[in-house]
Amino acid sequence: MGAPAGARVAGAPASHQPHDQRMRSLSLSNLLRHHKHATFSHDDPQPSRQTNDIAVDDSEDTHELPARKLRGRAQSTAGTIKGVIRRASLSLKGIVHRRPSITAEPADAHNQAVAHARPTSAHHTWNRLRQVAPFRRSRSFYGFHATEDGLYEQRQGPNSHMPIPAMGDEPPYIPMNTGGAAKASVALQNEYFQRQAMHTQWLQSSSEDSNDRESGIGIVVTEPFAGSGVSDDGSFPAHDSNISRIDFIKQLPSELAIHVLACLDAAALAKASVVSRHWHDVVRNQHIWRESCLREMTTTYATSEPVKPGTGLGIPPVVPTNDWKQIYRAKLELAQKWKEGKARPMYLNGHTDSIYCLQFDEYKIISGSRDKTIRIWDMQTLECRLVIGPPEVVNAPNLLEDAEGNPVHYVNFSDSFRAAPSTPKVVSFAEHHRASILCLQYDDEIMVTGSSDSTCIVYDMRNGYRPIRRLTHHTAAVLDLAFDEKHIVTCSKDISICVWDRATGALLRQLRGHTGPVNAVQMRGNTIVSCSGDFRVKLWNIDTGRCIREFVGHTKGLACSQFSEDGRYVASAGNDKVIRIWDANTGECVREMRAHENLVRSLHIDSVSGRLVSGSYDTDIKVWDMETGRQLLDFPRWHASWVLSAKSDYRRIVSTGQDPKILIMDFGAEVEGIDMLKSDNTGVGGGIF
Repeated sequence: MGAPAGARVAGAPASHQPHDQRMRSLSLSNLLRHHKHATFSHDDPQPSRQTNDIAVDDSEDTHELPARKLRGRAQSTAGTIKGVIRRASLSLKGIVHRRPSITAEPADAHNQAVAHARPTSAHHTWNRLRQVAPFRRSRSFYGFHATEDGLYEQRQGPNSHMPIPAMGDEPPYIPMNTGGAAKASVALQNEYFQRQAMHTQWLQSSSEDSNDRESGIGIVVTEPFAGSGVSDDGSFPAHDSNISRIDFIKQLPSELAIHVLACLDAAALAKASVVSRHWHDVVRNQHIWRESCLREMTTTYATSEPVKPGTGLGIPPVVPTNDWKQIYRAKLELAQKWKEGKARPMYLNGHTDSIYCLQFDEYKIISGSRDKTIRIWDMQTLECRLVIGPPEVVNAPNLLEDAEGNPVHYVNFSDSFRAAPSTPKVVSFAEHHRASILCLQYDDEIMVTGSSDSTCIVYDMRNGYRPIRRLTHHTAAVLDLAFDEKHIVTCSKDISICVWDRATGALLRQLRGHTGPVNAVQMRGNTIVSCSGDFRVKLWNIDTGRCIREFVGHTKGLACSQFSEDGRYVASAGNDKVIRIWDANTGECVREMRAHENLVRSLHIDSVSGRLVSGSYDTDIKVWDMETGRQLLDFPRWHASWVLSAKSDYRRIVSTGQDPKILIMDFGAEVEGIDMLKSDNTGVGGGIF
């Protein structure tokens, strides 16, 4: 009597099966229909008790109901038609509404389930799913077999019919034999949220920016926009989330991409060219290198404006055939040569006595000597092209050849190797100097020379160096001169400075104030700077002839002075062996360099680079940094005797001395593409010989 009903039914004859067991043979289609509930009727005075009797707990099989309970219900309605109908209704409801189970659970299954069950609320999603799933069974395509028989062929196990919520990264468990539609819905929703999260991953802000969620400032873009870097399956490749993968150069219009890259310097462009093939192709554009080169290489130390292309200052004219990348490379390599002091020395031979003065450009050198001649040299071939002098000098038999008949004009290198022998043209004019050529200057129209004969001669550069006029007023040797587009200024051993009209040669005024020989003059605008053996450096107003400032500090006589191109600085040096840099506006000495071991005879300011070149009687040539006063380079004893003049440009230092040789120190001799930096031959006297 105490055996479980399920076990009892299994061993009974077929003709005596209980009513609820016979109902199990009904078609499975009945299980999929919704039956009208007759549990609650007007004839049933206690619906709550009956509901509790037929309610199916997920952890209890109806096969385990005590036999006494079934018998009690049978007796309460036995012998009446109403009772029979009620028993049939109760039996049918018990079968349809309970969870089907193929195998019976152990007797303690319910206790085990209760022991491990997690507390839930009545409104919890999974609690509602547990309540609904046993009463609604429908076929689902998600995770089930297509046939009804397959509904019972799912995996079984202890508590296999109980849904389990998701824990951590584990997915939720939903029994295979029930809740198929719910499982499909949840899985589809999870998949949708996952894809949405992956596509918006790049918008996630970093943890340190989480305090600014409304302004958008804290949003850190760590992934490209849709379509760039996302695979077809929605996954992202593994990479550093802080690196943007957007190729903005490729997405920009070509003109704008070129404009952006043109803002980089050479080092940055070299790095950009290896980013990708597309970047490499864009960086090759000549416009990028031209703009970068003109921006980076035209800044100056002390000029009123950036370097203009094609003016002989190391920036070529802008023409379509220029290879600006190679030009940029040559400029950088040349700057490195200057920094390391790597120059190739070359000596031009031809003069027969001390060379007091020179000026040069990219195409020629013009020198003046104690031998009373002016000689013009080709900077490219290093040949002497023209000799200008008095008749008795130019007609001398040893002017062009030595006693053995060898040319006296040639170039030799440090290894004494002779090269470029030449036979220059010789010319003498009625207007000529009868003594040493002490100073000279030229531009693209005229050349002016000063001599120990106390006169100056103006030559026509465009007409074979023919003399235009002679300037006469000084009573002693003309030691230095300078000119601009309006005036010619000369200084003399007679302690005076003369100002001349360039166009007519008329003497405009004579400046007096020094008490010793005026050894050097230079002009910027309407201001003249002069230095003298009286230890003084003076500034003069060219229009009024008045001294406007005096620089005091040197302790011995001065031999040379220089103006920076913008007129801000004045450099002076002399017999006290010290170079001083003065502020032209205040008269303050801003820098003092103890430079040489003997008299400093020559100074030259390169206002573009900020280099100051000095030459001394100690036979040394040194290069200084105007900004810091630091010595950059030293070329000791490259001359055999006193250095009388030293000048420089972007590529070379050219100097002369008491030994009758012109020294060329070429820093660009081994630089590939160095000739691409030259201007055309029409400026600053051009290639006129």
